Amino acid sequence: MKLMRYSLTFTLGLLTQLSVAQVTSSHPLSSYGIGAYNMGSNAITSALGNVNSVWIDSTNINFFNPSSYSRLSKGNTLMSLSLDSRFSFYQQADVSEFKTSTMFDHFSLAFKASKRSGFAFGLKPYSNVGYEFSQSVFTGIDSIRYTYAGRGNLQDAYAGFAYAPISNPTSNLSFGANVSYLFGFVSNERKSELLNAETNPGGLSLDLTRLSSFHYQLGAHYEQRIGKRHLLLVGFTVDPEQDFNGSIENSLYTSANINAPSIYDTVFSNTTQGSIKALTSYEIGLKYKYFFRETKRKATTRRPNITFAASYSASQGIESSFEGSEDWKIGASSCWSLGLSYSPETRLFENVATLKLLEKLNYRLGYFQRELPFSVEGTAYLDRGTTFGIGIPILAQMSLSSLNLAFVLGEKGTGLDSGLRERYIGFKFGMVLSPSNFEKWFRKRKLD
Repeated sequence: MKLMRYSLTFTLGLLTQLSVAQVTSSHPLSSYGIGAYNMGSNAITSALGNVNSVWIDSTNINFFNPSSYSRLSKGNTLMSLSLDSRFSFYQQADVSEFKTSTMFDHFSLAFKASKRSGFAFGLKPYSNVGYEFSQSVFTGIDSIRYTYAGRGNLQDAYAGFAYAPISNPTSNLSFGANVSYLFGFVSNERKSELLNAETNPGGLSLDLTRLSSFHYQLGAHYEQRIGKRHLLLVGFTVDPEQDFNGSIENSLYTSANINAPSIYDTVFSNTTQGSIKALTSYEIGLKYKYFFRETKRKATTRRPNITFAASYSASQGIESSFEGSEDWKIGASSCWSLGLSYSPETRLFENVATLKLLEKLNYRLGYFQRELPFSVEGTAYLDRGTTFGIGIPILAQMSLSSLNLAFVLGEKGTGLDSGLRERYIGFKFGMVLSPSNFEKWFRKRKLD
């Protein structure tokens, strides 16, 4: 456990550096606006179809619904981080391509502040850009290659607090808020290059958008126990309409060798101040948990449970406002998510000595369908996929630590033969680290 404590400072520094240098998404649609908005999910909710607003308990940090922080158990500080990878197969007409992308997803630390309140802070993604594609054109005399590329990401450094005015064994009502600092940049460039020439002359147009502003998110949930075997939870999150301060830099360069940036000649470069308005987005969800009757076999007793969850999320879009620059607007989007989880044993710590390996795991399955704010010939892009995964508790020394694996088999496209279609396999690895029962973090020491 000392290793976990010493790794906290190292992890914070490492993820801060990686937040501005990570490999991000590789889809051409991320060229619009400030990139592909991160709908959000950790390795637990990713396996459950991205049901975020209602997956609340004391064993994970749900930073998507800040009201969840009050549900943490006393003394059990949690540290969460994850790695996200994606393997994409693109096809349009008779052209196909394979791309991979990897990113460090988030870092979070949360702990109980009092009997009815909890606190969390960390770093999580907000949006990202990552694409590159090219096209060669023969003019009749020469050949010109046009290359379009983008990179960058926006990050949310957040701190959150939750308070539960109602907290008892049968009912729980909690409210919470995340206040964060949004920062980072995204860039889009268009490069033209004269082929079949000795020095590859050409030009480069670069648009660089930087954001630096505060951001907040609100959340609430209500949980009610019905008898001994039923548990019902309703959750809600909202990102109210907000303006983010930023700047956009438009530059145009020419060069005798477009592949040698050190000898570029600047045709013009202009920086404009303005803002980006994120319109209201929200998610509402429902979770139902059923505890099966105890089953006895020889000298062992099992208490399995199953959980069903569903959510609906929607965003009204994002739009820009920069003086002297052409403004853009990203339209509305929405998403339906379904998730199912099964645990062979509810009381893990009490029966750890008699549990077999497969009885210690948590099994997860989900599905989602997201309508994106883009269309081709009046047909909207859809992103849908089947998800599954497992949770592996680390029961040594009675801690709440766990390893979580999530997989997604998805497809993104319009369904039109002429449109771009992406088939992808996603993988997310997450860790939740917690001190053992014998070594608590952030506790008061008493002196004799």
